[in-house]
Amino acid sequence: MGEVEPGASVTESGSSGVRLRELTIAEQERVRAMQRLAKAADRGTYLSLQQEVAEQLGMSVRNVQYLQKAWERDGVAGVIRQGRSDRGQRRLDEEWSNYIVQTYRAGNRGGRRMSRAQVAVRVAARAMEIGDSRAPSRASVYRILQTELDRQAERSRVRSIGWSGEELILRTRDGGEIKVERSNQVWQCDHTRVDLMVVDQVGEVLGRPWLTTVIDTDSRCMMGMHLGMESPSAWVVCLALRHAILPKQYNSSYGLQQEWGTYGMPENLYTDGGKDFNSKHIEQVTNELKIVLHQRRYPAEGRADSF
Repeated sequence: MGEVEPGASVTESGSSGVRLRELTIAEQERVRAMQRLAKAADRGTYLSLQQEVAEQLGMSVRNVQYLQKAWERDGVAGVIRQGRSDRGQRRLDEEWSNYIVQTYRAGNRGGRRMSRAQVAVRVAARAMEIGDSRAPSRASVYRILQTELDRQAERSRVRSIGWSGEELILRTRDGGEIKVERSNQVWQCDHTRVDLMVVDQVGEVLGRPWLTTVIDTDSRCMMGMHLGMESPSAWVVCLALRHAILPKQYNSSYGLQQEWGTYGMPENLYTDGGKDFNSKHIEQVTNELKIVLHQRRYPAEGRADSF
């Protein structure tokens, strides 16, 4: 291929047919860079030029390699942004949209929490891995996830008994339903990693603690909890249940402004299917206390923190 000249043009195709446009300065720079690589006399020169081109274009070496393959396959058209009939309109590749949503959902299962900013970081890393120089921007990631968050909020609104005239029905994995009508009828238990770091007396970091909460589904009151460094387990669940069932007694050293007066015995315990809930130990304890165990139809359905 010959040298690119100032004012060089390229043909673009779209729904309105084929049109001719001039290359931008940035596009001309890309083309010249690919021409330099194509003229490398030997492999040593080629590798040296590859690194130089990557710095010049502000890309990784891997992206330069992908760009060169596109140049060899499609010429000028392979290394420039092709015009689209929907230029100026917000558009995101379906594959990227699915990746963004699935990454967010996977990062917010169980006790895990992933923010939109963390998803945007994952997207950038994925784009670098596959050599996609046109990956979604942070704004696009936020826009896609806002739609997902709006859907989740709507599902929570439909489930919530806080809306007049609505009732809450929990669906179980075995196909059953529980109509929530009163307090201490159904409790839910979940684990979450607390967003703080614990250090010892000399400042050594011990890690992030786990918070296990027991919530009354009808009133949405916190019946009890367990806070500790132990990972979620059947033993931790039992400690949280014990705290929820018994009256709370705290001396003045805790500095409580109000008494914690919630306690009782639930008729049902509604949880996900994690091994810490689906264990012989939990089954034995609930049987002795005459508490009926239920698993959620889907892991995130009816979670206490979604009300």
